[in-house]
Amino acid sequence: MTEYISLIDCDNFFVSCERLFRPDLAHHPVAVLSSNDGCIVSRSLEVKKLGIKMGEPYFKIKVLCEQHKVALFSSNFELYRDISNRVMSVLRRFSDVVEVYSIDEAFLALSVSEDIEAFLLRKANDIRATVLQEVGVPVSVGIAKTKTLAKVAAHFAKPQYMGNGSNVLIKNSNIQKALQDIAVGDVWGIGRAYAQKLARKGVVFALDLCNKDDVWIQRETN
Repeated sequence: MTEYISLIDCDNFFVSCERLFRPDLAHHPVAVLSSNDGCIVSRSLEVKKLGIKMGEPYFKIKVLCEQHKVALFSSNFELYRDISNRVMSVLRRFSDVVEVYSIDEAFLALSVSEDIEAFLLRKANDIRATVLQEVGVPVSVGIAKTKTLAKVAAHFAKPQYMGNGSNVLIKNSNIQKALQDIAVGDVWGIGRAYAQKLARKGVVFALDLCNKDDVWIQRETN
């Protein structure tokens, strides 16, 4: 048996929850505001294409939202927790080891007898289809040998990166390509301030960091 890690990430989770009760908004720009309606905390793909960023104060983009008829919702955390519990319940049928990472993310340990990419892709697609059918929430699935690479895989599975919802990173060539294309600041565990520090030293993409030797890493992380 070969061990893999799968990261399941609900797409635009708060928006997806609201759309469950408003199917007429399936392809309409939708955003969810923070508890005090002060800033954006979840965006549909259509809203992302408008250039509205996560955490953006609502007063700054109010006119833009009105111009594009963005449907706005106040946060409903009771609803989101309930939908999250349903998603996690489904995921536990696919693995005995489920680590709930956040309200919209979970890691699964997968033991498979076939060490082939096609088998893992079928597994990812099965997870996605089951969650969508039984809960109604779209998810992206990334599978790799480590949690960090599973996060990277799920990152590129997202619709905004032209992904189809499932991504497996087990071949070295695919891993190298993914690390070449992902900004170092988008790597799990690297915060904005540290990413800016790395950028000043010429480390812009994850592969740039991977190519640094241990001496450089130790010097720059202490």
